Amino acid sequence: MKDKTYRIIIAGDYLPNATNIPLFEAGDAQQLFGKEICHLFGEADFSIVNLEGALTDAVEQQEKIGPVLKAPISTVKGIKSLGVDAIALANNHIMDYGPKGYSDTIRCLETARIQHIGSGKDSNNINTHISLTLGGKRVCIYNVSETFFNIPDEHTAGVNLYDEYIVCNELKELKQKHDYIIVIYHGGAEYLPYPTPMVKRRFHRMVDCGADFITAQHTHCIGCEEYYNGAYLLYGQGNFFFARQYTKKMTREGLVVEICIREKSVEIKKHKIFVTNQDLLRYAADQSLNDFEERSRQIDNEELICSEYERVKAADIMSKYLMAFKGNSIWNRMMLRLFPKRYKDYLLNTYTKRQILINQTVVNQDRRQEDMRFVWNYIVKKRYLSQK
Repeated sequence: MKDKTYRIIIAGDYLPNATNIPLFEAGDAQQLFGKEICHLFGEADFSIVNLEGALTDAVEQQEKIGPVLKAPISTVKGIKSLGVDAIALANNHIMDYGPKGYSDTIRCLETARIQHIGSGKDSNNINTHISLTLGGKRVCIYNVSETFFNIPDEHTAGVNLYDEYIVCNELKELKQKHDYIIVIYHGGAEYLPYPTPMVKRRFHRMVDCGADFITAQHTHCIGCEEYYNGAYLLYGQGNFFFARQYTKKMTREGLVVEICIREKSVEIKKHKIFVTNQDLLRYAADQSLNDFEERSRQIDNEELICSEYERVKAADIMSKYLMAFKGNSIWNRMMLRLFPKRYKDYLLNTYTKRQILINQTVVNQDRRQEDMRFVWNYIVKKRYLSQK
């Protein structure tokens, strides 16, 4: 008797944009996604995508640095028409329109009978995972995010944040009840097709605690893969249906991952998809992944990866953040010594609201903290060490 195959589909960042909103509102899956992608989702036993923003008609935005993202509530019809079973919400944009945007999103998904994981109405009610029974196997899908503007508390909604102690202990407990654990991780450096040192370390620790498959979303580009202690790690799934016409070419491509679970084996298949110039999603005719495979062969080349990290992020981080920091000049030190309270008040008043938000971003987000460390290293090497 042939071993039955159960298929789980995982897709990356998704959010309608101005060009394709009418098709989402009409629920026209064939036009939006094309027949091959519709078939892929139609054949799946379970499918999940990451919602990179709120589904809301709210107008009041969260005060933050960076884009704030939403789509009309009515666009849920398009993702429902594709046959998506669940939405991952542990990301950096679900709280962009505050509590109203979050509650609208939850209400919208539940009305459409689409499951959701990775978030909760407060810190005591975070829904971290979904459990499935496929044949005789118990499968867990776990959703977690790096810290952005998405922190829950006792009275405010937010997402499941990566706290190593909490996450790793939860994975250990889940492993006792499940045969196969899938982790959808929202984090990593945007536009970097390699894992940052922090991400690689975190993935290895989650595997050591029970994860069998981990994928990183949020980077907006296809990355590379690694096998570690029997687990499969995908460092950068790329976008699903999120790219805009004015963004980088790499953001218009992505991988839809198909996990084929059989009684005695698990097979990972990767399907390359892309967004057309008309902002429609299509299955790529050329499924070769030569660049992906070459990057994967460099996964242990720390010097190369760190150098690429510095290069990719330096201009972005310097343009956004360096202006917000005040230098430790002789004048500042002297004035602080002579007039400590008055000069501190003066310094605070010299910061614009944007500069204060920028500094808050660096302090609050572990992604920006890691980015800043590497950019400062880059600056030191460029400005000082190269002069020796």
